[in-house]
Amino acid sequence: MKADHMVTLKTQDWLATDETMQASLEKWQRVVDLITRLLGASAGYVLEYHEKHGFRTALTSQNPENEHREISTKTQPNDRNVYCRRVVQNKAPFYEPDATNKPEWADNPDLIERGYVSYYGVPLLWPNGVVFGVLCAFDRKSTEYGKDMLELLECFRDLIEADLKLYEQYQIMRTLSMTDPLTGLNNRHGFEMLAEQKIRIAKRYKHNIGIIFMDLDKMKHWNDDYGHAAGDAALRAVGNAIKDSIREVDICGRFGGDEFAVLGYVRNRGDLTTIVARVRNALTHVKLSVPQSKSPIRETPEISSGVSVFFEPISQSLDDMMAVADLEMYRDKKRRRR
Repeated sequence: MKADHMVTLKTQDWLATDETMQASLEKWQRVVDLITRLLGASAGYVLEYHEKHGFRTALTSQNPENEHREISTKTQPNDRNVYCRRVVQNKAPFYEPDATNKPEWADNPDLIERGYVSYYGVPLLWPNGVVFGVLCAFDRKSTEYGKDMLELLECFRDLIEADLKLYEQYQIMRTLSMTDPLTGLNNRHGFEMLAEQKIRIAKRYKHNIGIIFMDLDKMKHWNDDYGHAAGDAALRAVGNAIKDSIREVDICGRFGGDEFAVLGYVRNRGDLTTIVARVRNALTHVKLSVPQSKSPIRETPEISSGVSVFFEPISQSLDDMMAVADLEMYRDKKRRRR
Protein backbone atom coordinates (compact mmCIF):
# COMPACT_ATOMS: atom_id res chain seq x y z
CA MET A 1 0.00 0.00 0.00
CA LYS A 2 1.34 3.40 -0.92
CA ALA A 3 1.99 6.06 1.67
CA ASP A 4 -0.58 8.48 0.29
CA HIS A 5 -3.24 5.82 0.73
CA MET A 6 -2.28 5.53 4.38
CA VAL A 7 -2.69 9.26 4.84
CA THR A 8 -6.11 9.08 3.20
CA LEU A 9 -7.13 6.39 5.66
CA LYS A 10 -5.77 8.39 8.57
CA THR A 11 -7.77 11.53 7.78
CA GLN A 12 -11.00 9.72 8.66
CA ASP A 13 -9.94 10.16 12.33
CA TRP A 14 -7.73 12.47 14.38
CA LEU A 15 -4.36 10.93 15.05
CA ALA A 16 -4.25 12.17 18.65
CA THR A 17 -7.11 9.76 19.45
CA ASP A 18 -5.16 6.73 18.17
CA GLU A 19 -4.09 4.62 21.13
CA THR A 20 -0.91 3.53 19.31
CA MET A 21 0.30 7.14 19.30
CA GLN A 22 0.27 7.67 23.08
CA ALA A 23 4.05 7.22 23.55
CA SER A 24 4.76 9.70 20.77
CA LEU A 25 2.22 12.18 22.13
CA GLU A 26 3.93 12.10 25.52
CA LYS A 27 7.22 12.95 23.80
CA TRP A 28 5.56 15.71 21.77
CA GLN A 29 4.13 17.14 24.98
CA ARG A 30 7.64 17.54 26.38
CA VAL A 31 8.72 19.17 23.11
CA VAL A 32 5.87 21.71 23.21
CA ASP A 33 6.47 22.52 26.88
CA LEU A 34 10.20 23.01 26.21
CA ILE A 35 9.58 25.24 23.18
CA THR A 36 7.18 27.37 25.18
CA ARG A 37 9.73 27.84 27.98
CA LEU A 38 12.66 28.57 25.66
CA LEU A 39 10.69 31.17 23.69
CA GLY A 40 9.04 32.60 26.80
CA ALA A 41 5.76 32.20 24.91
CA SER A 42 2.22 32.32 26.27
CA ALA A 43 1.30 28.93 24.76
CA GLY A 44 2.61 26.21 22.48
CA TYR A 45 0.60 23.77 20.40
CA VAL A 46 0.61 20.82 18.08
CA LEU A 47 -2.50 21.26 15.93
CA GLU A 48 -3.77 18.57 13.58
CA TYR A 49 -5.09 19.64 10.20
CA HIS A 50 -7.94 18.10 8.22
CA GLU A 51 -8.66 19.46 4.77
CA LYS A 52 -12.42 19.19 5.32
CA HIS A 53 -12.81 20.01 9.00
CA GLY A 54 -9.95 22.40 9.75
CA PHE A 55 -7.69 22.47 12.82
CA ARG A 56 -7.96 20.61 16.09
CA THR A 57 -5.68 20.64 19.12
CA ALA A 58 -3.60 17.47 19.52
CA LEU A 59 -1.82 18.85 22.59
CA THR A 60 -0.93 22.16 24.18
CA SER A 61 1.67 23.46 26.63
CA GLN A 62 0.92 23.15 30.33
CA ASN A 63 2.58 26.38 31.49
CA PRO A 64 0.54 28.57 33.88
CA GLU A 65 0.35 31.40 31.32
CA ASN A 66 -1.62 29.17 28.95
CA GLU A 67 -5.28 29.74 29.81
CA HIS A 68 -6.43 26.90 27.53
CA ARG A 69 -4.52 23.90 28.89
CA GLU A 70 -7.49 21.54 28.53
CA ILE A 71 -7.64 19.71 25.19
CA SER A 72 -10.79 20.60 23.27
CA THR A 73 -12.37 18.35 20.65
CA LYS A 74 -13.77 21.40 18.84
CA THR A 75 -12.34 22.18 15.42
CA GLN A 76 -11.33 25.52 13.94
CA PRO A 77 -12.87 25.71 10.44
CA ASN A 78 -10.58 26.11 7.44
CA ASP A 79 -12.15 29.39 6.39
CA ARG A 80 -11.17 31.29 9.54
CA ASN A 81 -8.29 33.72 9.21
CA VAL A 82 -5.96 32.14 11.78
CA TYR A 83 -2.17 32.22 11.72
CA CYS A 84 -1.91 28.46 11.15
CA ARG A 85 -3.83 28.72 7.90
CA ARG A 86 -0.90 30.69 6.43
CA VAL A 87 1.46 27.87 7.39
CA VAL A 88 -0.73 25.19 5.80
CA GLN A 89 -1.40 27.17 2.63
CA ASN A 90 2.29 27.74 1.96
CA LYS A 91 3.63 24.54 3.56
CA ALA A 92 6.32 26.77 5.05
CA PRO A 93 7.25 28.33 8.41
CA PHE A 94 5.53 31.62 9.23
CA TYR A 95 6.55 34.22 11.78
CA GLU A 96 4.40 37.16 12.85
CA PRO A 97 6.31 39.25 15.44
CA ASP A 98 3.45 41.69 16.09
CA ALA A 99 -0.03 41.54 14.54
CA THR A 100 -1.25 44.64 16.37
CA ASN A 101 -3.20 46.99 14.07
CA LYS A 102 -2.32 45.00 10.93
CA PRO A 103 -5.33 44.96 8.57
CA GLU A 104 -4.71 41.40 7.37
CA TRP A 105 -5.34 40.11 10.91
CA ALA A 106 -8.38 42.27 11.71
CA ASP A 107 -10.66 39.21 11.79
CA ASN A 108 -8.13 36.73 13.23
CA PRO A 109 -9.75 34.82 16.16
CA ASP A 110 -6.31 34.09 17.63
CA LEU A 111 -5.76 37.83 17.96
CA ILE A 112 -9.30 39.02 18.71
CA GLU A 113 -10.49 36.28 21.06
CA ARG A 114 -7.27 35.16 22.74
CA GLY A 115 -5.06 38.21 22.40
CA TYR A 116 -2.17 36.44 20.66
CA VAL A 117 -0.26 39.21 18.87
CA SER A 118 2.82 37.12 18.05
CA TYR A 119 3.01 33.74 16.37
CA TYR A 120 5.57 31.33 14.97
CA GLY A 121 4.57 28.08 13.32
CA VAL A 122 6.13 25.37 11.19
CA PRO A 123 4.25 22.78 9.11
CA LEU A 124 4.30 19.13 10.10
CA LEU A 125 4.26 16.89 7.03
CA TRP A 126 3.68 13.23 6.30
CA PRO A 127 6.55 11.60 4.35
CA ASN A 128 4.72 12.19 1.05
CA GLY A 129 4.34 15.94 1.71
CA VAL A 130 0.70 15.97 2.82
CA VAL A 131 0.14 18.34 5.74
CA PHE A 132 -0.41 16.61 9.09
CA GLY A 133 -0.59 19.77 11.15
CA VAL A 134 1.35 22.64 12.69
CA LEU A 135 3.85 23.03 15.54
CA CYS A 136 3.49 26.57 16.82
CA ALA A 137 3.97 29.09 19.63
CA PHE A 138 1.71 32.03 20.51
CA ASP A 139 2.47 35.11 22.58
CA ARG A 140 0.35 37.96 23.94
CA LYS A 141 3.28 40.34 23.57
CA SER A 142 5.30 41.24 20.49
CA THR A 143 8.47 39.18 19.99
CA GLU A 144 11.84 39.35 18.31
CA TYR A 145 12.91 35.73 17.95
CA GLY A 146 16.44 35.31 16.67
CA LYS A 147 17.44 33.00 13.84
CA ASP A 148 18.73 30.35 16.26
CA MET A 149 15.40 30.17 18.08
CA LEU A 150 13.50 29.80 14.81
CA GLU A 151 15.85 27.03 13.65
CA LEU A 152 15.38 25.28 17.00
CA LEU A 153 11.66 25.01 16.37
CA GLU A 154 12.41 23.47 12.98
CA CYS A 155 14.65 20.87 14.67
CA PHE A 156 11.76 19.91 16.95
CA ARG A 157 9.59 19.67 13.84
CA ASP A 158 12.02 17.08 12.45
CA LEU A 159 11.60 14.98 15.60
CA ILE A 160 7.82 14.95 15.24
CA GLU A 161 7.98 14.17 11.52
CA ALA A 162 10.27 11.21 12.28
CA ASP A 163 7.50 9.86 14.53
CA LEU A 164 4.96 10.39 11.75
CA LYS A 165 7.12 8.33 9.42
CA LEU A 166 7.35 5.51 11.97
CA TYR A 167 3.59 5.67 12.53
CA GLU A 168 2.93 5.43 8.81
CA GLN A 169 5.27 2.46 8.42
CA TYR A 170 3.53 0.76 11.33
CA GLN A 171 0.14 1.41 9.75
CA ILE A 172 1.32 -0.04 6.44
CA MET A 173 2.51 -3.23 8.12
CA ARG A 174 -0.65 -3.45 10.23
CA THR A 175 -2.84 -2.92 7.18
CA LEU A 176 -1.06 -5.67 5.27
CA SER A 177 -1.60 -8.06 8.19
CA MET A 178 -5.26 -7.05 8.44
CA THR A 179 -6.18 -7.12 4.75
CA ASP A 180 -7.89 -9.85 2.76
CA PRO A 181 -5.77 -10.14 -0.41
CA LEU A 182 -8.67 -11.14 -2.67
CA THR A 183 -11.09 -8.29 -1.93
CA GLY A 184 -8.90 -5.65 -0.31
CA LEU A 185 -11.29 -5.55 2.67
CA ASN A 186 -10.23 -6.19 6.25
CA ASN A 187 -9.68 -9.85 6.99
CA ARG A 188 -11.35 -11.39 10.05
CA HIS A 189 -8.52 -10.39 12.39
CA GLY A 190 -8.53 -6.82 11.08
CA PHE A 191 -12.29 -6.48 11.27
CA GLU A 192 -12.49 -7.80 14.83
CA MET A 193 -9.70 -5.51 16.03
CA LEU A 194 -11.33 -2.42 14.51
CA ALA A 195 -14.76 -3.53 15.69
CA GLU A 196 -13.58 -3.79 19.31
CA GLN A 197 -12.27 -0.21 19.05
CA LYS A 198 -15.63 0.96 17.67
CA ILE A 199 -17.50 -0.76 20.47
CA ARG A 200 -15.30 0.86 23.14
CA ILE A 201 -15.99 4.27 21.63
CA ALA A 202 -19.73 3.49 21.38
CA LYS A 203 -19.88 2.65 25.07
CA ARG A 204 -18.00 5.84 25.98
CA TYR A 205 -20.15 8.17 23.87
CA LYS A 206 -23.43 6.22 24.12
CA HIS A 207 -23.79 5.26 20.45
CA ASN A 208 -25.88 2.38 19.13
CA ILE A 209 -24.01 -0.35 17.25
CA GLY A 210 -25.32 -1.95 14.07
CA ILE A 211 -23.98 -5.11 12.41
CA ILE A 212 -24.67 -6.55 8.97
CA PHE A 213 -23.72 -10.09 8.02
CA MET A 214 -23.76 -10.99 4.32
CA ASP A 215 -22.68 -13.89 2.20
CA LEU A 216 -22.51 -14.66 -1.50
CA ASP A 217 -25.39 -16.88 -2.52
CA LYS A 218 -24.63 -20.16 -4.32
CA MET A 219 -20.87 -19.99 -3.88
CA LYS A 220 -20.55 -23.67 -4.84
CA HIS A 221 -22.49 -22.96 -8.05
CA TRP A 222 -20.09 -20.19 -9.01
CA ASN A 223 -17.04 -22.38 -8.43
CA ASP A 224 -18.42 -25.57 -9.95
CA ASP A 225 -20.27 -24.19 -12.98
CA TYR A 226 -17.97 -21.31 -13.95
CA GLY A 227 -14.68 -22.16 -12.23
CA HIS A 228 -12.81 -20.81 -9.21
CA ALA A 229 -11.64 -17.71 -11.10
CA ALA A 230 -15.29 -16.76 -11.58
CA GLY A 231 -16.01 -17.51 -7.92
CA ASP A 232 -13.17 -15.16 -6.96
CA ALA A 233 -14.53 -12.49 -9.32
CA ALA A 234 -17.97 -12.78 -7.72
CA LEU A 235 -16.45 -12.37 -4.25
CA ARG A 236 -14.51 -9.31 -5.40
CA ALA A 237 -17.72 -7.87 -6.84
CA VAL A 238 -19.47 -8.27 -3.49
CA GLY A 239 -16.51 -6.71 -1.70
CA ASN A 240 -16.50 -3.73 -4.07
CA ALA A 241 -20.26 -3.28 -3.69
CA ILE A 242 -19.90 -3.21 0.09
CA LYS A 243 -17.04 -0.69 -0.01
CA ASP A 244 -19.05 1.57 -2.30
CA SER A 245 -22.21 1.29 -0.18
CA ILE A 246 -21.06 1.85 3.39
CA ARG A 247 -20.48 5.18 5.12
CA GLU A 248 -17.05 6.62 5.84
CA VAL A 249 -17.36 5.80 9.54
CA ASP A 250 -18.33 2.13 8.98
CA ILE A 251 -15.90 -0.79 8.92
CA CYS A 252 -16.23 -3.90 6.79
CA GLY A 253 -14.43 -7.17 6.32
CA ARG A 254 -14.40 -10.58 4.68
CA PHE A 255 -14.48 -13.49 7.10
CA GLY A 256 -13.08 -16.02 4.67
CA GLY A 257 -15.12 -18.14 2.31
CA ASP A 258 -18.22 -16.29 1.21
CA GLU A 259 -19.01 -14.28 4.37
CA PHE A 260 -18.76 -10.51 4.87
CA ALA A 261 -19.54 -8.18 7.77
CA VAL A 262 -20.17 -4.47 8.33
CA LEU A 263 -20.21 -2.64 11.68
CA GLY A 264 -20.99 0.99 12.43
CA TYR A 265 -22.81 3.51 14.60
CA VAL A 266 -26.53 3.67 13.77
CA ARG A 267 -29.74 5.33 14.83
CA ASN A 268 -31.97 2.38 14.01
CA ARG A 269 -32.38 -0.73 11.86
CA GLY A 270 -33.20 1.43 8.83
CA ASP A 271 -29.60 2.64 8.62
CA LEU A 272 -28.51 -0.95 8.07
CA THR A 273 -31.23 -1.99 5.63
CA THR A 274 -30.34 1.07 3.54
CA ILE A 275 -26.76 -0.19 3.22
CA VAL A 276 -27.95 -3.69 2.28
CA ALA A 277 -30.24 -2.20 -0.38
CA ARG A 278 -27.31 -0.24 -1.83
CA VAL A 279 -25.17 -3.36 -1.98
CA ARG A 280 -27.89 -5.35 -3.74
CA ASN A 281 -28.54 -2.52 -6.18
CA ALA A 282 -24.83 -2.23 -6.97
CA LEU A 283 -24.61 -5.97 -7.67
CA THR A 284 -27.47 -5.82 -10.20
CA HIS A 285 -25.20 -3.65 -12.38
CA VAL A 286 -22.20 -5.97 -12.21
CA LYS A 287 -21.07 -7.58 -15.45
CA LEU A 288 -18.47 -10.26 -14.83
CA SER A 289 -16.07 -11.12 -17.62
CA VAL A 290 -13.74 -13.95 -16.66
CA PRO A 291 -11.57 -15.30 -19.52
CA GLN A 292 -10.97 -18.57 -17.65
CA SER A 293 -14.70 -19.18 -17.08
CA LYS A 294 -15.99 -22.62 -18.05
CA SER A 295 -18.99 -20.99 -19.74
CA PRO A 296 -20.29 -17.45 -20.41
CA ILE A 297 -21.51 -15.71 -17.24
CA ARG A 298 -25.04 -14.37 -17.71
CA GLU A 299 -25.96 -13.72 -14.09
CA THR A 300 -24.93 -11.31 -11.34
CA PRO A 301 -23.82 -12.16 -7.80
CA GLU A 302 -26.54 -12.10 -5.15
CA ILE A 303 -26.31 -11.96 -1.37
CA SER A 304 -28.20 -13.03 1.72
CA SER A 305 -28.03 -10.65 4.67
CA GLY A 306 -28.81 -10.31 8.34
CA VAL A 307 -28.92 -7.05 10.30
CA SER A 308 -29.00 -6.38 14.04
CA VAL A 309 -28.99 -3.22 16.15
CA PHE A 310 -27.66 -3.11 19.71
CA PHE A 311 -28.91 -0.06 21.58
CA GLU A 312 -26.91 1.67 24.27
CA PRO A 313 -26.06 0.86 26.97
CA ILE A 314 -24.31 -1.95 25.12
CA SER A 315 -23.67 -5.08 27.18
CA GLN A 316 -23.14 -7.71 24.48
CA SER A 317 -19.69 -8.88 23.37
CA LEU A 318 -18.65 -8.64 19.73
CA ASP A 319 -19.02 -12.43 19.40
CA ASP A 320 -22.57 -12.25 20.73
CA MET A 321 -23.45 -9.44 18.33
CA MET A 322 -21.99 -11.32 15.39
CA ALA A 323 -23.89 -14.47 16.32
CA VAL A 324 -27.22 -12.58 16.28
CA ALA A 325 -26.52 -11.02 12.86
CA ASP A 326 -25.28 -14.38 11.52
CA LEU A 327 -28.53 -16.06 12.60
CA GLU A 328 -30.55 -13.32 10.88
CA MET A 329 -28.55 -13.90 7.69
CA TYR A 330 -29.28 -17.63 7.64
CA ARG A 331 -32.97 -16.93 8.15
CA ASP A 332 -32.82 -14.61 5.14
CA LYS A 333 -31.01 -17.29 3.13
CA LYS A 334 -33.72 -19.83 3.92
CA ARG A 335 -36.43 -17.39 2.87
CA ARG A 336 -34.65 -16.71 -0.42
CA ARG A 337 -34.40 -20.42 -1.22
CA ARG A 338 -38.17 -20.96 -1.05
